[in-house]
Amino acid sequence: MFKRVSSHLKSLATPFLSDITGQVNNLIGNSSAVTGSQAKVAAQLLKKSPFESLDSPMEALKRDPLGFSQVQYPLDLTSNELGHYILFYTLANDYEGSVGNKASKDLDVAARVGLATYNTDYGPPDIKSLRQNSTPEPKMDNSVYSKFPTHTRVTSAIALYMPPGVKVSYQNSYEAEATDLFGTIGKAMGEAKSATSMADQLKAIAKGAGVGVAQFGKDFLGEASSALGAGDPFKMLAKSVGTAVNPQQEQFYVGPQFRGFSYTFDFWPRNQAELEAANNIIFLFKYHSHPSLEQANSLGRMFFVPSEFEIHYLHMGKQNQYLNKISKCVCTGVDVEYGPEGEFKTFVANEKGAPPVHYKMTVTFTELQLMTKQKIYEGY
Repeated sequence: MFKRVSSHLKSLATPFLSDITGQVNNLIGNSSAVTGSQAKVAAQLLKKSPFESLDSPMEALKRDPLGFSQVQYPLDLTSNELGHYILFYTLANDYEGSVGNKASKDLDVAARVGLATYNTDYGPPDIKSLRQNSTPEPKMDNSVYSKFPTHTRVTSAIALYMPPGVKVSYQNSYEAEATDLFGTIGKAMGEAKSATSMADQLKAIAKGAGVGVAQFGKDFLGEASSALGAGDPFKMLAKSVGTAVNPQQEQFYVGPQFRGFSYTFDFWPRNQAELEAANNIIFLFKYHSHPSLEQANSLGRMFFVPSEFEIHYLHMGKQNQYLNKISKCVCTGVDVEYGPEGEFKTFVANEKGAPPVHYKMTVTFTELQLMTKQKIYEGY
């Protein structure tokens, strides 16, 4: 796979190498040959993403294999040569907006970045009319709110290359707790169960109850003494003879932990189209990870909670079943770095300012339902 990608990039770059160098020189604002730190930046620009001329035959590679528009990076992400990518859906809060016009603000934002809004006689479509067979809606059957969904309408889709280090972690929580009196009694019951005669069983039970009650009494008196500022005499006595009370701790299962996911993407735009795509992608993640204020009834005292996300691992337009599925998520963090490490470089300034030659974005997510054996069996 890596050889195919390398060959693909090389075949794209070779016919236009001299033109690329000239474009990089112009973008960085230096009409002479690129040298020094600028040469390093130019090398990154040539290496990080395939060259694309806006009026070249490669324009066909930008055709969306899905059923609706998406913002993607790099621009030939879904071509046969690359293949692996992550598709992020954003799902609007159904309670934000007026009746019959829900998610209108999010759809306006989608239109701002060039995504279709699909206005019809029946209004914007819901999630089922946009979703493809390759990206089925996750089943939220482990959530208390599975029958009361709050986010059901897709308002944008973001497709990004598969970054290195994609992983998943499954964690379960246990708590250590002292069993104390009932632990002693329970242990005595276990010994009584294995006794060979009724007399031995009664002795085991009596012994356990006696030890347990005695320890309980010691603890009670020791705590009372400590409360009076006199200290715990039983602990002092135990220390003087080199012993300590065994609290008989046991591990008690609490439950599975919510899974978390984190992805880091590098953007090295080499033309205006890639620059706009990178900025639109960063903007969409920032926008959909934040709440909005409810002003009509609460005077800004209430939030409309942020959008939810779906994350799908795809290969050649189909779900990659060798990787885990992911349920609906919330975005808990968006970190953006501007400029390559060690120096800050920009392209030639335009009416908006001077765009950095490199962006790095890290997005983190928390899943909204817990994992169980049933969900693992389904591919999660």
